[in-house]
Amino acid sequence: MGKKMLLIVNPCSGKRQAKNILFDVLDTLCKAGWEPTVRITQSRGDGMQAAMEAEGRFDKVVCIGGDGTLNEMVSGLARWKERPFAGYIPTGTTNDFAATLGFPKAAKEAALTAAEGDAFTCDIGRFDERFFVYIAAFGAFTDVAYSTDQQAKNIFGRLAYLFQGMLELPSLQQGQHMRVTCAEGIIEDDFIFGGVSNSLSIGGFKGLPSGDIFLDDGWLEVLLVRMPKSAADLSELITALLSQQFGQHGIYFFKAQSVTFQSDRPVAWTLDGEDGGSRESVTIQCIPGAVTFSVGRCPERKVETVAMLEDTE
Repeated sequence: MGKKMLLIVNPCSGKRQAKNILFDVLDTLCKAGWEPTVRITQSRGDGMQAAMEAEGRFDKVVCIGGDGTLNEMVSGLARWKERPFAGYIPTGTTNDFAATLGFPKAAKEAALTAAEGDAFTCDIGRFDERFFVYIAAFGAFTDVAYSTDQQAKNIFGRLAYLFQGMLELPSLQQGQHMRVTCAEGIIEDDFIFGGVSNSLSIGGFKGLPSGDIFLDDGWLEVLLVRMPKSAADLSELITALLSQQFGQHGIYFFKAQSVTFQSDRPVAWTLDGEDGGSRESVTIQCIPGAVTFSVGRCPERKVETVAMLEDTE
C-alpha cells in the first residue's frame, strides 16, 4: 500500500486554477506512490479543521491554494502533538511563502515536489492563540489582501492589491501609537506599518535584507515604519524602504523570539494576508521547527543569529 496523503483543495484561490490542475496533480501523486484523499474546502476554516483531524490518519498533508489556504493548513497542523510533514502546491495571487521557499509554479512539478521533495523544517509564528506562516501585520495596506475583491484578484492579479492600496492612502491621517516590547528593549512611537515575519517576500514584493533572514533560525523579523511628520519625511521614508536602509529615517528592523504590541485602542491585524481581528494587546512568538515541508531546494540554513535593535533617532 502507498503512503497516505490528505490533499486540501481551495477551488476559489487565484484564478480558480485548482479544478484545471487537480487531475494532473492526483496522477503525479499516485505515480509517486501516494494514496491521496481529497478534501475540497467549502468555507473559511475548512482547511484548518481538515488538517487538525488528519493527525494520526495521514503521513503527509498537502494543500492546493494561496497563502490563506496555506495558513489554514498550517494552523491545523500546528496543533499536532508530533511534528507534521506538509506540502504546498501554490495557486494564489501572490504566494509569498512559495516565493521564499522556491516551490515550483508548474502544477506537475509542484505536485512531484510535494510528493518527494527535500525535507525542510520551518519555523512559524504564534499570534496569541492563532498562528501564521510568514507574516502578522497592522497598518497601511495590511488589509488590502482580504479587502480586495476575489474576482478582481483573479482578473488583475497583483495589480488588484496596488489599486486597492491606492484607495486607502487618503485615510492615512495618523499613525497607530504602539508600545513594542521585546527582550532587547522597548520602542514607543506612532507607526504607519508594523509587521512580524518569517519570509523574504511580503505582498509579492521582495524588499527585506535576505542575507540575514533564515526560516529555521528560531527568530522572527520585526519591521516597524514610523508615521512621517511631513512630506519630506514621507519622501525619505519611501527612499529608505526601496533601498533597504533599515534603521534609518523612521524604520525599525530587528529580530525577536517574542514581541508584544500594546495600544490604547483595538488595532486591526492580518495573518498571512487574512483578517486577524482587532486587539489592544498581542504577543507574537516564534515556534521553532513547527512544520517540515517538502521543498524543491532546501533554503540556506542559519546556524546561529544575534538579535539586534537599531535606534532610528
